[in-house]
Amino acid sequence: MDLTVRPVIEADFPAVHEMHAAQNDFGGWFTNPFAGGKEARFEDLKPAERWLHGGPWMDPHLLALHVRRYADAGGTILVADGKKGLLGSVELWPGVEPLPYDAYLDIEVLITQPPDEAAIERVLIDAALREARNRDLRALDIAPLHCGVDDARLKAAGFRILTEHRTVHLRADRKPEPPDYEVVSTAPSYGDLRDFVALNHAEPASFRLGNLGNEWAAGLLREVSHPFSGLLQVDYAAVGVTGRVMSWLPEREADVDFSLPTRMQGNVPWFRRAVAAAIDYVGRHHRVALFRTTVPASLIDPLGELGFEDGQEPDPWLRKHLASRNL
Repeated sequence: MDLTVRPVIEADFPAVHEMHAAQNDFGGWFTNPFAGGKEARFEDLKPAERWLHGGPWMDPHLLALHVRRYADAGGTILVADGKKGLLGSVELWPGVEPLPYDAYLDIEVLITQPPDEAAIERVLIDAALREARNRDLRALDIAPLHCGVDDARLKAAGFRILTEHRTVHLRADRKPEPPDYEVVSTAPSYGDLRDFVALNHAEPASFRLGNLGNEWAAGLLREVSHPFSGLLQVDYAAVGVTGRVMSWLPEREADVDFSLPTRMQGNVPWFRRAVAAAIDYVGRHHRVALFRTTVPASLIDPLGELGFEDGQEPDPWLRKHLASRNL
């Protein structure tokens, strides 16, 4: 396929927006597609209402802010340019975390036009591999459930599962009894949590923390997404809790992430106590009907003992190891 892959430029924004907007999961535009919202014209929707249909790519102004944020943070957005215009794009975010993640480049979003086009997907993934090698990184990572890529094709291309995730839910009226805990900080930064292991890898920890906070959106998403964070001392160790209240859902839901000190990985009794404390902390500050969290599959049973349910759908984080270009 005759394609040129290059960095996105401002002149590409309308085509990138159109590509994403044409593939929104709701088949049209609504004031709130998650809560029986009325059908509406795109032109009549606020940026936040467009964002509900699939993220910042659904609104031209949010898209421009998103691209700027990527560049400022060292990320790369590439587009696949063909004879008939843009046929795809891929967004690449660098991450450095404690083991087992280490330093890597993550494919956060990959989209093709037409949708799910294998040949365009391969071209964009090859470009992502080149970008990772040019940065002298040893791994290219991807969470296929969240970026729209077929995991069978990824495995055929040499990607392997690094972490298998599951998402579980807890009804607010079933909150476990919390232990005594101390609130060390109500607003920890990513720097404060840099040496912690983030349990949710739907996105890189550095991106996810900022994305949940929506700082890049300059307040445009304040009415639909309410971020929270905290650093709690539970017994002899600290646990980071970050996330957002999703007020657009029919039942207000808290999407909660946990970050653990490296030395506390595998300490299941402490983990259960830390989760109970974190849920209590979030519940004290936000009125929600449901808590949701995504964790490695090995932690589903401990969370089940606290009353969490579900956790059946596989949600893998895949990695392709790369040889250093300097070897």
